[in-house]
Amino acid sequence: MLWRRDPVECIKELIGNPAFKDNLVYEPCKVFRDKDCKNREYGEMWTGDWWWDMQKDLPDGATIAPVILSSDKTNLSRFSGDKAAWPVYLSIGNIEKSVRRQPTKRAMVLIGYIPVTKLKCFTKNQRSAEGHQLFHECMRELLKPLVEAGLKGIDMVCADGFVRTIYPLIAAYIADYPEQCLIACCQENSCPRCLVKPEKRGDALDHSKSRDPATTLMNLLDKAARKDCPDFADQNLRLINPFWKDFLPICDIFQCITPDILHQLHKGVFKDHVVNWAIKSMDGSQAENIKEIDDRFKAMTTHPTLRHFKKGISLTSQWTGTEHKNMEKVFLGVVAGVTNSRVQKVVKGVLDFIYYAHFETHTTESLTALDDAWEVIHLNKDVFIELGVREHFNISKLHNIKHYCDAIRSRGTADGFSTEGTERLHIDLAKNGYNASNKKEYTSQMTMWLQRQESIHEFGVYLQWAVPGYVMELATEDDEGINTEDLKDEVINVTENSDSEMIEANGVIPYSIAKSAPFPHVSVSQIINDYGAVDFLWYLQKALGVTHEEDTLFPVYKQFTLTLRPIPEVSHRKIIDVVHATRPQPSKTSKSGLIEATSGRSSTVLVRIKERERGKGPLDGLRVAQVRVIFRVPEKNGKFSQPMAFVHWFKAFSTNPIKELDMFKVSLSTNTHVQNAGVIPITRVIRTCHLLPVFGEKITSEWLSPGVLQNLDLSFFLNPYIRHYDFYFFRYQYDIFKKRAHQAVVERQGIRTSSAQVRA
Repeated sequence: MLWRRDPVECIKELIGNPAFKDNLVYEPCKVFRDKDCKNREYGEMWTGDWWWDMQKDLPDGATIAPVILSSDKTNLSRFSGDKAAWPVYLSIGNIEKSVRRQPTKRAMVLIGYIPVTKLKCFTKNQRSAEGHQLFHECMRELLKPLVEAGLKGIDMVCADGFVRTIYPLIAAYIADYPEQCLIACCQENSCPRCLVKPEKRGDALDHSKSRDPATTLMNLLDKAARKDCPDFADQNLRLINPFWKDFLPICDIFQCITPDILHQLHKGVFKDHVVNWAIKSMDGSQAENIKEIDDRFKAMTTHPTLRHFKKGISLTSQWTGTEHKNMEKVFLGVVAGVTNSRVQKVVKGVLDFIYYAHFETHTTESLTALDDAWEVIHLNKDVFIELGVREHFNISKLHNIKHYCDAIRSRGTADGFSTEGTERLHIDLAKNGYNASNKKEYTSQMTMWLQRQESIHEFGVYLQWAVPGYVMELATEDDEGINTEDLKDEVINVTENSDSEMIEANGVIPYSIAKSAPFPHVSVSQIINDYGAVDFLWYLQKALGVTHEEDTLFPVYKQFTLTLRPIPEVSHRKIIDVVHATRPQPSKTSKSGLIEATSGRSSTVLVRIKERERGKGPLDGLRVAQVRVIFRVPEKNGKFSQPMAFVHWFKAFSTNPIKELDMFKVSLSTNTHVQNAGVIPITRVIRTCHLLPVFGEKITSEWLSPGVLQNLDLSFFLNPYIRHYDFYFFRYQYDIFKKRAHQAVVERQGIRTSSAQVRA
């Protein structure tokens, strides 16, 4: 049985919902970053080319509602059983993607359940084809009301109070790869967007002919009529009567298929392929290689946003998007030194592509960088054939990523179409309803349960509007939907205690610190012995010009937080960055038993030591330091308004990064084998950073010891992948700087050449 809702009524509800009034846009726009209008910006759906192209074909005054569809078959039974549901969701591109991502906003609505049946009435050979046709017949019934509405338009009351003639047009379809092929009526060894041959999927094709809906439909009809149709086999089609034929010529279903970052990049290209290829390309046996990689993950330096794989990665039994993303943060540093330089270039290319694909706002420049990363992968991937790891690269997911740039230019950035959102919606709109049922004939019970939940929600919204002071209780778990894991990486709301103060000043990154220090009276000897701040008083006098007695007691803090400004490419939210400086805690016995000893936390940070010079790179004027103590100077010793930090310095950055890795190498700064240190106001701290160990060809025991960041003989890489925020500065901004500097040199040389020609 097909359970369904009228999609036109759902669109009316979405576009007329007053809750979305400030988050709705009714017309396309073009945004440029430069006055010459060459560096165009792509973000929301209304900034892409598709909306502009469709608007030209509609009558004056028409308003487009870009329909975003999503479907995904999901298991309902947890550990055993074969209970499943196949929900179909709908939203509109007029609503900001940050709102669509939040399940509690209800901007992505359920419009139906496709029946999941075993089709026992057919033979085994028939079931697959009949199951495919069943999907298309159900989608045809579900979307039938959109056909006439998309052709003639329909008047709708919008959230701003105006009545507009709305044309709901299918614009995007979010699905995983098997379902993309099902929608496109092609075999699963084909591309659902283009006509690339299965044996050519691994080639670096700059252009491949796109699938054409009219031509595809003609081939399907010819095949159904038993006519000779060589193009049917040539295009790797399945004999299906597609639902999308009713929407021709307005809808190009193949171009509606959007990037799938979760399955294509995180789980696909990275985890299933590149990680395995890189491990197999190492010199040792498979067991030795896995042990080496595990040891490197175990010895990895820490960061608040990084999951520490204490047992390595080989024993991880269940992988999720979170594990994949945490592996990506450090994997280039893990394989550096133990693999071929071209292997490292492939890994770097894949990671760069993933991080660029995650941009929430793209520009012409960043899309060029995305395409450059794709090119790096293909220029170096043959190394795996040379090493005997692969025989070919005819892999669908490796080919599919080629279409990311075109999809972003057409429909907006990929973060607005991630399948993570669909999987998160399964909890609220499928699994919770199933758990509330008696597990028998559960679909009807699920729909009834959902209707009751929606009624309760609507009544709560009404009370919130009608009753002053009434606040409706909303579920807040995973409120950001598809970006929950990313936000855990980027936004860390950790405070020392609720009684803290926020300090903002011109030219200074806002920070907050506890009003009252948790350790108000710490002696100099404790600071030296417990925190490792050797020569503390000498450095304090050098920084402030004030002498302090040995018996002076200092207020000491555990942490402070920096509020980093939002960057459109990374996040629309402010990012809270926590700087830690805590002492080690010995083991002790309590009423509940033995409490194990814990090591201290000393954040590595970037410190502004001078202003960035014009024409210099993004790292100019910055230096890495490790924060050992956060403290205030007692008022009796002078009035210093800002808290201070005792830091251990690392050496200044070199002019150029390591070539194969594009990462800067640093090591501790010393003077006659003594660690260089200093006292600075915390207002000079820009943000935290992560240092990747330079393991070399084989990991040694010194990397496994605690306090590895204090080892004067070791070197580290500044990690550009620890957060998307860091990637923006350490990779993207640096690459842009290099390109512009190179372009300036070429232009100067051209001017000189022209001048010389004139003189000649």
